[in-house]
Amino acid sequence: MLLQPTGIIARSSRTAFVRHWVLPCFDTYSMSSKSIVAETTNSYHADGSATISPIPSTKNTIRLSKLLSHEAANVTLSRRQAERLIRDGEVTFAGKMIQHPQALMDFDEIIAQSTKNKPLIKLSGKPILFNPISTSPKEDQKHPSAVPKVWAVHKVKGEVVTENDPHGRPSLLERLKRSGVGRTKQAGNRKMRQFHLKPVGRLDIPSEGLMLVTNDGSFARQMELPSSKIHREYRVRIHGRLTSYKVDRIRKGGIEYENVRYPSMKVAVEKPRRSRSTSSNTWLRVTCTEGKNRQIRNIFAALGLSVTRLIRIAYGDYKLITIPPGMALPVPYKPVSKQKAKGSLAARSSRKKKNAEIEEIGSPVKWVTSI
Repeated sequence: MLLQPTGIIARSSRTAFVRHWVLPCFDTYSMSSKSIVAETTNSYHADGSATISPIPSTKNTIRLSKLLSHEAANVTLSRRQAERLIRDGEVTFAGKMIQHPQALMDFDEIIAQSTKNKPLIKLSGKPILFNPISTSPKEDQKHPSAVPKVWAVHKVKGEVVTENDPHGRPSLLERLKRSGVGRTKQAGNRKMRQFHLKPVGRLDIPSEGLMLVTNDGSFARQMELPSSKIHREYRVRIHGRLTSYKVDRIRKGGIEYENVRYPSMKVAVEKPRRSRSTSSNTWLRVTCTEGKNRQIRNIFAALGLSVTRLIRIAYGDYKLITIPPGMALPVPYKPVSKQKAKGSLAARSSRKKKNAEIEEIGSPVKWVTSI
């Protein structure tokens, strides 16, 4: 496909400054992997047309693959499944085939048409319905059955947070489905309905602790966005010599590791139960406001320290409490707008004190608290 540059520099919500391209009109919206930038600057509308002008930063757009995996009400797909179906030509928008998972869709327009029983997107000829956005002004006045469902899960070490793992490793979501999480009776029907479980964020395989799972893609997306500044709190055991200088570096932010710059994090050292001056392991409590891939492990690696254990104990106002490893408990839905554990983390220097002592908290984390 021949692409013609217009010379315009466009700001995309997913990328930094990119060159904008004009696409010729085709019946089938198909692009090669080299043309991703062009696709990400186009949005699709009900008449099947694609907007060629740059997308404003305020426009509520979402990638097609994420739309199908997170927001669909009548199908259950993982992100990987959605991407494969899109590339295979199984997805159409207003009768037009779209074969690129990164295509940006007008989220508000799709929701509006779905609520009018005029779905724009079809999968293998089957109309796809979408739930109304969960951030409407009247979200507190919703019917109880429309309130998003949320489960707090204690992830165990060795699990992957995905539905389908090509390597056959233990899957958190598959285990939850087998145990009946997200299964409910339909009104006036004996058949059981299985909600599409969506994880809020991720934990890598060696990590453990609190995972939030919901049936509402919009809620999951709002909790994950760095702009929401939701606090994620962890217990972290590190191996190596921890100094006040290294703690200050973490608090101030700007540490780079493998060409990725990381923001500041709040750090406090747990006071050991017994004096062990010869121990090279230290327990910390670390709080951050975004969840880049292996963020905590990479920051400590950049300072010459290794993370030997990582446990998430809080995500926003949701706490791990006394949930045993492997168990899932239903918890109340709390909109992002009403959560208190959010906002910027103020950087404080421990070297302002005399003798530069590392800040300590009174005792190790106890697994008893409340939402």
